[in-house]
Amino acid sequence: MRLSLFLNKDIESNIALNCLLPTLSKYDFNIYLTEKVGNESPIEPLRQLAFLEREFPNQYLFPELEMNPGRGFLSFDQIKNKYGVSVTVITSLQASLKDISAFNPDLFISIRFGKIFKGEVLSIPPLGIINLHSAILPNYKGVMGTFRALLNGETKIGTTTHYITDSGIDTGKIISINERPVTPGKSVLWHIVNLYPQAIATLQDIIDKIAQSQKIDATPQPLGGQYYSFPTMEDFDQLNNKGWLLYDWNEYSDLLHYFYKVDKDWVVRILNELGNKPQSA
Repeated sequence: MRLSLFLNKDIESNIALNCLLPTLSKYDFNIYLTEKVGNESPIEPLRQLAFLEREFPNQYLFPELEMNPGRGFLSFDQIKNKYGVSVTVITSLQASLKDISAFNPDLFISIRFGKIFKGEVLSIPPLGIINLHSAILPNYKGVMGTFRALLNGETKIGTTTHYITDSGIDTGKIISINERPVTPGKSVLWHIVNLYPQAIATLQDIIDKIAQSQKIDATPQPLGGQYYSFPTMEDFDQLNNKGWLLYDWNEYSDLLHYFYKVDKDWVVRILNELGNKPQSA
């Protein structure tokens, strides 16, 4: 089976991809990356989150892994070199249509991808397109569903694995939902990152079943639910008033140490050199 992976160039997608590698290594696969989801925001908490999710990993963490290999999880380039796969950054699905089709993929897997699948792209993989959405559907469609769930006082968060069959956002048939309890005292970013290892274990099983031509049960989404766009400053104020942090620096350093085995002192040193260590929201 031939798989095309569609990811965003951020820390969560990289962690998810590393968790998925034991299954991917059994198949032919390639990778497409977007640089971001949506437009750059002028809202400071979203800029802080972008720094932690995208800028620090891509500009500092991943180059450090590449200069000092043999640690924990791999950068995107290390995965490219180790597995001999194509890793391509794209700005438009339509413009990349010929390249995507040329690989003759059987299945698309989407995780945090920054573009909407529509038009001719939908018909390329004969086995369909599967998306891993980092929230529970249909209640939390759109972006930053975990943020919204915590803001709304949910006691459980989770991920949804579902099919994409049209250009609707997070509307396809549901294959599985993984839930985990909310952990008081942990930040929003901590909750988001820790969704992926459990979710990827389920996705691995789904991919293997598809490869073995086993039936995949999928059910239409219940009516209702809500679509969310990026939070406003008022949303962040409400989050703070309810006692949640958007991120915590010690947690972030711990996550990098746990997944990538980098020294926490190195992280602190780099941020001090940058002179722009973000403040807890």
